[in-house]
Amino acid sequence: MLETQLRRPAPTTSSQATPTKAATPAVKPAAALPAYVLAELQRNAAKIKGMAGRPNLMASFLNEWIEKHTRERLMNQTVKANLGEHGAAIPGWADGASNGLAGTLLGPAAAQDITSGVTRRLTETRHALGQVGLGNPTGAYQARDTLGSAATSHDVAILKGILGAIPAKDRHAVAAAYAKQNGGKTLSATLGELIRDANQRGPLMALLPPPMNEETLTLDTFLEQLSVGLVYSNQTAEEMNADTVDERRGGNPAAVLKHFGFKAGPLILGRWGFQMRMFTPIPGKAKWAHPIVSFRGTEGVMYDPLGNDAAKAAKAKGGSVAEQAQARQKGVEGTVDTIIGDLSPKQVGWYHVQPNEDLILANLQRLKGKAISTGHSLGGAIAQLVPALHPEYFGSVVTFQAANIDKAEVAKMRQHNAGQADPVLARHYRVEGDIVPTAGQQALDGQITYFDRVSRDKGTSEPFGNSALENIASGHVTPMLSTYIRGQKNLSEDLQVIADQGLRDEGTLSAKPGEKVQDVKTVFAGNYSTAQDPRIQAENKRLTLANNVGLYPGTDLFEATVYANIAYNTLLSHVENLAADKTIKTLAEFKKRANELMKGSAPLPLDPDDVALSKVLKMDHYETDYAARPMSTGYGIPIYPKKATPIDTYFRQGVRVPDYVEQQVRDQLDIIWKSWRGQ
Repeated sequence: MLETQLRRPAPTTSSQATPTKAATPAVKPAAALPAYVLAELQRNAAKIKGMAGRPNLMASFLNEWIEKHTRERLMNQTVKANLGEHGAAIPGWADGASNGLAGTLLGPAAAQDITSGVTRRLTETRHALGQVGLGNPTGAYQARDTLGSAATSHDVAILKGILGAIPAKDRHAVAAAYAKQNGGKTLSATLGELIRDANQRGPLMALLPPPMNEETLTLDTFLEQLSVGLVYSNQTAEEMNADTVDERRGGNPAAVLKHFGFKAGPLILGRWGFQMRMFTPIPGKAKWAHPIVSFRGTEGVMYDPLGNDAAKAAKAKGGSVAEQAQARQKGVEGTVDTIIGDLSPKQVGWYHVQPNEDLILANLQRLKGKAISTGHSLGGAIAQLVPALHPEYFGSVVTFQAANIDKAEVAKMRQHNAGQADPVLARHYRVEGDIVPTAGQQALDGQITYFDRVSRDKGTSEPFGNSALENIASGHVTPMLSTYIRGQKNLSEDLQVIADQGLRDEGTLSAKPGEKVQDVKTVFAGNYSTAQDPRIQAENKRLTLANNVGLYPGTDLFEATVYANIAYNTLLSHVENLAADKTIKTLAEFKKRANELMKGSAPLPLDPDDVALSKVLKMDHYETDYAARPMSTGYGIPIYPKKATPIDTYFRQGVRVPDYVEQQVRDQLDIIWKSWRGQ
């Protein structure tokens, strides 16, 4: 790793320490600091003391000091090296090829960031004469700015001394002045980018104003319980409101809901994997008056169209028949979410929202007051998309580890907000290294807060660290705010309830074979306005992949997913028409009509939304029939005839619904009715 006192020098060497999960030690104690460092600490403290009450001067001093001590770090390692211990799976002969492939797919700068565990744009392509060569005529190289590496460890101690010398009463004003002097970029964002070691950065962040005020932290940590936890459950409202054990994440949902005075509504089930749930304030007991609308995200990224792999895995673990069936359903749901939701040729989440818009509106129209829209992952994209389409029902948006939406939808919300005294704004929470937020064109206007998820083996005193693969897998599902508050002191009563009864990082609860249970914490890594969103943007790459699925060898993922689910969704659309029919007054009458529909043996017409979906997915209506006798052409090579594909048959004749699908929908009639009519 090359470092120099200059801001952006022409590098002359290209070495970089191989990252490992164990990070470098935290800031050295004062007793271990050299005399010249102690002297500088004293000088800086005296300077800051002389500036007390003048935040602009303190911010300028801080800005100049950071600028002076920022160094350049070359980012020139291969994917194998960047992945550290996880890169061992890449054979040596494929090392160069993997690096070239990553650079081609992502761009050389983004490839360095993502494979080193970062999804903010920290690495840049720079140019220098010293890098010019036969294979590099432009002198291009990849580098990022850094502060406080192993070669400059005393800088962090000195910076901590400067921040600690700022009077507590001046800290908010100094932070505001720093942002103003830097075009809106916050001090927390600067430190989060320059000091990537969370062990070093954590003590510095503790000397800045907190990421958000206590009221916002309390509300958003409560929302996290719903978006990252409860909305993924298929429980009835009664079961959820009484549930004292979250088997996956160890919390007590009933205790949390009761403390904050909210009641879970019924599961709202729609077509193509869409699920949402309303949480309503209990009069006289709720901490906040706003209803909450939470949208479910991806049920695990997977490709298992029939759920067979998930069912086999459950059986191998000794699961009962019921548990195997539940696992199969999760496999099916996860595949639909991944292929139709995440891999949509339109924006992420569009084919969860568009065919279910009437269902969504039926529920929004029952709201009493402006709602908070919230969601995680794919659900976070939907939680932005729905308010952008129907802003009149919402007061704010809060997302967790979310994909983004199209610029056109963001523009609709801006148009709604124009001239509003109380605009609909968003708060977006992200974990560094999680790739999901790289999808989508833009986030709804508001604020973005980053955290680092770091871990170590439980009970050890090793430094906390992470890796690129850990950030992608565990960073995406961690309850970051719940984990963050457990590392804070002097919690309020409300936050203490969540710390005791709320969601926990799964790494702290169980371990995979050969691994250990972890201690996990999340460290604040910076606030941004959405106008300065620092994320790597990979939406064009996602769309390229989505629009060329049919060109890849093997099974067409879209077609396989549609065919595995078309009978269910076709029948569901017809049953939903009955649930939405206001001439049907009672659940009993609805069930009678639905059962009469399912008694018929005739195929059901495709829903118009599914006709449109098949066209967007470019589903083939004819394919080569290799089982038929080839036809002679008279020129040597025979040709095989074409045959109609299932989708062509569905267009012309409708969809025949198997008995097991009818039973699946019959078992869901209560849920479908409540989805449209409420509790």
